[in-house]
Amino acid sequence: MITEPQGVFKGRPRGLLRLFFKAPLILHRLGLVWWIEKFSGAQWMLITTIGRKSGKPRQVMVDVVDYDKEADTFFVVSAYGQRADWVRNIQANPDFRAQVGRRKFPASAEFLPPEIAEEKLIAQMRRAPRYAKAVMALGGLKYKDEAGLRALSRKMVLLAIHPQKQKG
Repeated sequence: MITEPQGVFKGRPRGLLRLFFKAPLILHRLGLVWWIEKFSGAQWMLITTIGRKSGKPRQVMVDVVDYDKEADTFFVVSAYGQRADWVRNIQANPDFRAQVGRRKFPASAEFLPPEIAEEKLIAQMRRAPRYAKAVMALGGLKYKDEAGLRALSRKMVLLAIHPQKQKG
């Protein structure tokens, strides 16, 4: 388990930043997330964990930074690092469900080192520079160049999400 990094944000999101992070989940519930994905070039994953304290299902939408088709592995990042509730829920209850597009599956997560997070975020920036910069800026994470993005990425946690075979 990775004990560092803790994330780029100091505290929980408030005000407009909180709404920004909730917007993809709201769009998903309204059935509109596909529209945003289509026009932005983004891909999002709906993660449903079991709350570590409540025992209730908790949902979050995360940005898919990369997808390895051969390994059938999705890469997602937590800007809040180990402090993100969904990350802590996965650590407490490693069995969770995920959905990408219409594909729903049980999943497991593997925490990856900061060097791989750096590599994946730089690759995403090169593939979709306007999207990457806009999403980071809307989240309050600004960088001027690739070196700035590398510095930010070292504070994030990258997870490899592996679809599991359906039981039964």
